[in-house]
Order: sequence, then structure tokens, then C-alpha cells
Amino acid sequence: MKKSELRTSRLMEMLQLNKRLGVKTVSDTLGVSVATVRRLLARLETDGKVIRTHGGARLSPHLGTDYSYYISSTHRSREKALIGRAAAEIVVAGDRLFLDSGTTVLKLAESLSLRLQAGSLKNIVVLTNSLALVEALARWCKVILVGGEVRVERRDVWGPITEETLRQFHVSKAFLGADAVHISSGFMTTDESTAKMNEIILGNTSHAFVLADAEKFNRDSFIRYAALSEVETIFTDPGVPPDVVAGFQDAGARIQIVAAVPRNQGRTAD
Repeated sequence: MKKSELRTSRLMEMLQLNKRLGVKTVSDTLGVSVATVRRLLARLETDGKVIRTHGGARLSPHLGTDYSYYISSTHRSREKALIGRAAAEIVVAGDRLFLDSGTTVLKLAESLSLRLQAGSLKNIVVLTNSLALVEALARWCKVILVGGEVRVERRDVWGPITEETLRQFHVSKAFLGADAVHISSGFMTTDESTAKMNEIILGNTSHAFVLADAEKFNRDSFIRYAALSEVETIFTDPGVPPDVVAGFQDAGARIQIVAAVPRNQGRTAD
């Protein structure tokens, strides 16, 4: 990939996370001159990807809700790794699992992979619609990848074929992600298909868990897939304020705050 393409890709990732950036910030981050940044922003504005502002630029509105698996997986990666590691500890030999295609659930899969390789966990089967999880787990346990239409941006499969396949299985534990955890609406996601798949799995599992980092709380998204009471436990990181935790518990949620690891220990590569 050419340097100009790498700069463009990095800048778009930055804007997806921050929505608005100053020219100086971009210049310092990318290691290029202010003039180079201004030329790059001018080109992106012509392409309809950004709107230039005084001293910088913001993401074009029609791109603001686009989902990027890569950006999501690297955002709050440390917190997601803590959550995934804690959730992996409740998996036992003989479990039949459903793992969805969320990036926090991917961290769970990576922790399961380490347990399987170490021999501390055996005889599990994983059902998933995630292409990324196949890479993480297929060498170490039986993985059933359901069929369907590929969503490249989410690295998963979806649609009527996926839904029909999921109806045929019953799993002992299901681990789901969420784009938002709302005190009255419950667990929410960005699209109808993901919500439908989650609803099917919730009807076909003995125990359901949601993995959600602190930023997901007190937010809302496009569509609800479950009430707070429909999930056994929410695994989250210590970043959720105590009063927020108490409010959700009063509303019927069961929350497990995972133990923090010092920043010089247990770091997980993005």
C-alpha cells in the first residue's frame, strides 16, 4: 500500500473514533506537514468523506455510523481483553457455546484458545457466525460456522440462511455483544439482522451472557434485542461508575465487574 493510501486509511480511522480532528493533531499523529494534511483533507472533502472546518475537519454525516471491525477491535482493546478473559473462566469442559461476531467476544475466543492450548479446557464446541472466531479457535476445538451471506465490514455471516441454521441448535452458554446497554430498553444493536440472530440464540440457550465495555452503558442504539432480565450476567470493566452500576442493578441487571490488571501486566496485543 502506498504511503498516501496508508495516511488516508489512518486518518479515516482517527475520524471514526473522534468524529472531529484539528490539522495540527493529524500532522503530529501521521508525522507529516500541516500542508500535507490540508491537501489530504481537501481531497477527502472532494470525495465526500469529510467536511472541512476551521482548523480541521469532521467526518461526513453519512459515514458517521459506518461500522468498522478493525476500528472497533482496537478501540478499548485492553478493557475488552479483561472482559473476555473473565468470561472465558466460566466455560467448562463439555460446554456447547454460541459466540457472536462482536469484537469483545473475539477477546473471549482468544482467551478460550489459550486455555485449550494449555490443556485446562477440553471438549467444547463453538457455534458462531463470526469469520474472525474461526481463525482464533478452529485449530483447538470443534467450530461450527453457520452459513449465510458474508458481511465483509463485520467479518461475519447473516441473513435468512443464518437464522434458519441457528434455530436448529441448542447451546449451554451464549456470549453476545451489544452496541448499547440502556436502562429501560435493555440490550441494543445497530441493525435488525443482528438483533434477530441474537433473539433466536436467546431462545435456544440455557445461559446467556453479554460482554460490554463501560462505554456501552447509558447509551442507546437502533434496535433492542433483549431486556436486561433476559441475560444472566453482564461482564464489564471497572470503568462503569458505581452509581450507574447500582441503577442498572435496581432495574434488574446482574453485572460482574471484571478485575483490573495493572497496565504493565497482562497486556494484549491489538
